[in-house]
Amino acid sequence: MNKYKIIYADPPWQQKMVSILKRRPLTANKLPYPTMTLQEIKALPVGELADDNCHLWLWTTNAFLHDAFHVIEAWGFKYMMVITWVKKSGCGIYWVSTTQPLLFAYKGKCKFPLSKLKPTHLITPPPRKHSRKPSEFYDLIESISPAPRLELFARNKRDGWDSWGNEVESDIVF
Repeated sequence: MNKYKIIYADPPWQQKMVSILKRRPLTANKLPYPTMTLQEIKALPVGELADDNCHLWLWTTNAFLHDAFHVIEAWGFKYMMVITWVKKSGCGIYWVSTTQPLLFAYKGKCKFPLSKLKPTHLITPPPRKHSRKPSEFYDLIESISPAPRLELFARNKRDGWDSWGNEVESDIVF
């Protein structure tokens, strides 16, 4: 089994989608992909895929921030920093979410052999599709964290990365 220096994950958090405005029938009442429970996400053997010194980049939403810290711990990593995606538009029920957290954690020694002193936020145009992340985040990660790289819950293949997910041909098997 390969060991990775980068593990980048965007778990399909199990969340409720509701329409509180009956006059807006286009509001989603379900996500466009299958989701996983917190226990299922935590049970993935991600730590076994990590090199001795590995960077974890974990997407979450503001609503699942607390749960994401439990995932980091279950996978055997230590939390260090949040990188904030600032979106130019948003949606929500009680708050309009115009930010999304990308948590940085590490396993072993936290080393930055490629670069450091990067900003803790990125501002990008609105997302192209629900849950799709901007390519600027891959660029940021590649500028900081060395290969080999693995993306979990991938939607597309990216050069220089191994992938796992139900929307791509996976390079690994859990």
